[in-house]
Amino acid sequence: MPNTPVVRLGVLLVTAALLGACGSSGQSTSSGSSGSTVAAGHVATTTIAVSAREPEPSPVLPVTLTDDTGTRVTVTSVERIIPVDGDLAEIVFALGLGDNVVATDLSATYPPEADALPQIGYQRALSAEPIAAFEPTVVLATDLARPAEIVDQLRSLHIPVVLVERTISLEGPAAKIRAVARALGVPERGEALVATMQGEIDTALAAAADVADHPRALVLYVRGEQTQLIFGKGSGVEVLLPAVGAIDVAAELGIGETQQITAEALLTAVPDVFILSTTGLASVGGLDGLLAVPGIAETPAGKNRRVLTFEDQYLFGAGPRYGRLLLELVDAIHRP
Repeated sequence: MPNTPVVRLGVLLVTAALLGACGSSGQSTSSGSSGSTVAAGHVATTTIAVSAREPEPSPVLPVTLTDDTGTRVTVTSVERIIPVDGDLAEIVFALGLGDNVVATDLSATYPPEADALPQIGYQRALSAEPIAAFEPTVVLATDLARPAEIVDQLRSLHIPVVLVERTISLEGPAAKIRAVARALGVPERGEALVATMQGEIDTALAAAADVADHPRALVLYVRGEQTQLIFGKGSGVEVLLPAVGAIDVAAELGIGETQQITAEALLTAVPDVFILSTTGLASVGGLDGLLAVPGIAETPAGKNRRVLTFEDQYLFGAGPRYGRLLLELVDAIHRP
């Protein structure tokens, strides 16, 4: 067996899947014709949990902290948690407190248990009444929570609201995990979760540093014919792509957070691979539908049918599965 970085990474992916502190299952599919290569359907369904080998410490409460807004918040109970953000919901479940979550917003699609809970709306268009109706003992949110006054409205009802900072960096996911774990009184669980994730991040970075080729990559955000965007600086792409040994073409083109997909932009970008979410690809009718978008089929990625797809929250969330995402992207992007 050749000892290439991708082969070694494949072995590490299998090994990581067997670790007791991290249960996972996943699937990937490939299809093509006449020498074409398709990496569409590379869907990750990794579940990250704290190891159950030893009894987990119960939440230590009350907790008083200063949140991202500089506000002092005291959490006295975690019996009824509402995370108003998909990333934060995933973290709460990964910390072993999923049974305490009473509702989520529409962005919480993973794990399935979070997706199945009652919903209080979408984090960018919230109302205090549906949230308060669940009588939460603590609400977790980020600066994406809108309208801006929603936090003050909830606090005026004597509901503790903890604003968790979002940082676009390789350290961002760990900081979110630690902030949530501290607010819920389980900092030790947070450190265990971070340790697992950081090990995966370090392995992915080492593998990416060992590759010779650096494919040109574009991350797309697609929702049918109406929303077809290239993700750029401020979307997280500027951290994700260099970390996996890919060239961030959006950065070369000076694209801000988003830019409309145009044939001109794509032909200038000449990407070798497209990356987008599974629901995004499905919204345009699958791979053939994506290739029908003006300019897509004429790129190297389009000609070679090189499209990688991942579950939405996995790809865009920067939550506790971030290290696993980096591992799978390094493997998929650099696979011969």
